Amino acid sequence: MEILIVFLLKLLDNTLGTMKNIYLARGKFFFSSLLAALSTTIYMIAVVRMAKSDGILSIIAICAATFIGTLIPGLAVKKSEKEKLYIFDITADTMHSGKEFADILRSANIAIKTSVVYDQMMTKTLSIKAYCANKEESKIVNEVIYPAFKYNVYAPMSLE
Repeated sequence: MEILIVFLLKLLDNTLGTMKNIYLARGKFFFSSLLAALSTTIYMIAVVRMAKSDGILSIIAICAATFIGTLIPGLAVKKSEKEKLYIFDITADTMHSGKEFADILRSANIAIKTSVVYDQMMTKTLSIKAYCANKEESKIVNEVIYPAFKYNVYAPMSLE
């Protein structure tokens, strides 16, 4: 029974610690600090309980709880996040291949904006901005993009 309590305490400690890191990365410093304090309190209780129990089984329980307590919150937060907008800024190697590529994206119902630009040799070509509303659309762009094209992907932004 004591090992189960140690396991549950460490699981809660790691879950809170993982959530603390997530909120810290999001700039929620006060809430992150509260989670850190609570996590430390629970950890200290787990250490005291562990000292009273069978050594190797408690160590195994703590290792398992650490693994689960780190994995589950991260997966849960990732699953609950909103879709992100991926913006591809693409420069075609020629005007013709740029138009062809833009038509492929249009036929896949991916929002695009095209403009005529000049490359380093002052040759007219096409610049394409592709606005992917989710990972699936982003994957389509990555699969069909021509190897000779130059492109950048802007940092994803949350859709709200």
